[in-house]
Amino acid sequence: MPAIDDEALVLDSHPYGDRHLVLALLTRRWGAQRGVLRRARGGKTPAAAAAQVLSRVRLSLSQRPQAELADIRSLELVTSSYPLAVDLERPAAAAVVAELLATFCPLGQPAERSYRLGVAALEALLAGTAPELVVAYTAHWVLALDGVLPGLDAVSTAAGAGAASFLAACRERPLSGVAGPVPTAAAAWLDRRLREEAERPLHALAYFRGLGS
Repeated sequence: MPAIDDEALVLDSHPYGDRHLVLALLTRRWGAQRGVLRRARGGKTPAAAAAQVLSRVRLSLSQRPQAELADIRSLELVTSSYPLAVDLERPAAAAVVAELLATFCPLGQPAERSYRLGVAALEALLAGTAPELVVAYTAHWVLALDGVLPGLDAVSTAAGAGAASFLAACRERPLSGVAGPVPTAAAAWLDRRLREEAERPLHALAYFRGLGS
């Protein structure tokens, strides 16, 4: 893999050794990538501040032959998700968006539309859009981009006309043009399809739903 200089969304972050982080990222041109951000723990470094889930960053990374993880040489913050931490729902919704992108975007496969979806979700959450609406819109589009979203007639039969009408609005309009609230039947149907299609448990989605119970 050649060196990458690109925009990206941070999808996940895990400690690595005493001072490092392993990041999962969705780049604009190169799809999902995983790499080590060195010396990012144990201090208030700019790179560590940029490693918040769903933050938009500018990164440079390279991968040595046979290496499992890339080396992240630089990570610069473009749009921070940190301001979402004004309540529990907004950062939880950001974590759901990141989880869905990480789950449905295979490593190394170009996914520019998914990247743009993530950016739109981040900007909507920062602008005050209802977290439930952002989660539902993202769920609709990750299923659509994965090619597993059935036609609206099938949705209407399974979940009702209200759910089908909401998903039609998601399909036809940008996130900023979709009005809430999200029909309960639409949210339940989307959750069920996500869990059926995902290859791993969706922990962030479960936590987000638990906040409303």
